[in-house]
Amino acid sequence: MGGKKEVWQRAQVFLGITFGGAWLCYATAWGCGQRYGSAGFDMVMVIASVMPAVAMLVCRKGEEGGAGFDPEAWGVSPHFKGTVPTYLLGYGLPALLAALTALMYFAAFPGQYDPTGQSTIDAFVQAGMTQEQAASAINSMLGMGVLAGPFANILLALTELLGFLGYLLPKALLLFEKKPGLKAALSVSAVWAVWHGPLFFDGYFYGTGYPGAPFVGLLLGMVFYFLLGFLLCYMALRTGSILPACLTRSGVTAMAAAAVYFCRGESLLLVGPGLYGAFGCLALLLFCGLYLLRLMRMERSKKLWYQRGPKEKKKLPGKAGADGRR
Repeated sequence: MGGKKEVWQRAQVFLGITFGGAWLCYATAWGCGQRYGSAGFDMVMVIASVMPAVAMLVCRKGEEGGAGFDPEAWGVSPHFKGTVPTYLLGYGLPALLAALTALMYFAAFPGQYDPTGQSTIDAFVQAGMTQEQAASAINSMLGMGVLAGPFANILLALTELLGFLGYLLPKALLLFEKKPGLKAALSVSAVWAVWHGPLFFDGYFYGTGYPGAPFVGLLLGMVFYFLLGFLLCYMALRTGSILPACLTRSGVTAMAAAAVYFCRGESLLLVGPGLYGAFGCLALLLFCGLYLLRLMRMERSKKLWYQRGPKEKKKLPGKAGADGRR
């Protein structure tokens, strides 16, 4: 029990720094008249996204053997052996989510489907492009989103997930005796979703002019982050590394608006066809259902998370936790 109490205390310190630092940044910006979408607030969001990494560094400094860079303890060792399929999932999932979301949305609203993207092309032409330039720009943005999107925002994803997946998730595993993987993934996903909560009061994702604002957006946005967080936790548990999850986190940001290019007329961001809408949450829910079953099956067989080999264990001092990491 003493061990669990210490783990819980360290988790509380991490949460205090992560939430306090980020939410203080937002409150300060709002107090200075900055709002979501402005250049000043974009910088505030960057600073807030670094807070989980800062909290991780502070917490590890007070732990035995925690000072200095340890790729295993930080969760950044790649562990490619036996985990390549999960890396491929991390890389390809954003594009799959965008395609599935678009398929479901346009099946529900076929009148809004613009297969050539002519509505978007016309908007670009009005901004000064030629038809050819506009069409080429759409193709380039889609291609870059699919191929380079998982790397485009990976540094910010890394700072965020170093804390939540590299530090908090292993701690959460130690707090649960039965089904630790499932309970830790659900808990960390919920915490990560709540951490984003204040942004939805300022028009994050959905703007401010939708019915039920801002509380409907707050609810839907937190559902989105909870579902996405569960998938990210699964990848981290499966590989013993946060890197595949970073690919997905970065790629989702890059592919969030891909389907909007093929949408005719006005659409409600709260619904779709972007990834953050209700149809995007439904696509996430389908993948979560699949990997929830896989997680439960692997946990029953005691093969849920990555285990270090004998050579890896000899390199690191200290007692290993249930996930093969300290």
